[in-house]
Amino acid sequence: MVNNELSERVDRIDQKVDALSVSLDALLVSLHVLSVSVDERFELVDKRFEQVDRRFDEIDQRFEQIDRRFEQVDRRFDDIDKRFEEVQQQFVEQREYTEFAYERLDRRMSDGFTRLERKLDQFMDAQSRVAPTRRSRSSKRKG
Repeated sequence: MVNNELSERVDRIDQKVDALSVSLDALLVSLHVLSVSVDERFELVDKRFEQVDRRFDEIDQRFEQIDRRFEQVDRRFDDIDKRFEEVQQQFVEQREYTEFAYERLDRRMSDGFTRLERKLDQFMDAQSRVAPTRRSRSSKRKG
């Protein structure tokens, strides 16, 4: 009986080990399938990351092009600013010259008007001195 019980017990353990072995084999197959699936997904993710990296490289290149273009625009604006400063300086010089010429003309005209007034005064003084003698002559002739 002890032998029989021991034999039954060993058979049950053997059956459990066999069932465990089958389960373990199934688990290994599932693990292998899962591992392959994970590897495939990682490959897909890696490919996607490579695509994203290439796209970022393209974007970086485009930004570099845009930066270069902005640098060109900045240089153009600097040139335009320089030209405006030159034009502004020319306006300042033109205004200074105009003011100088106006002051010179004003001074010459004032001097000329002063001389003209003096000559007119002299002429009027001369006329007023000559006029009484003429009146007296013309009144003698009438009478």
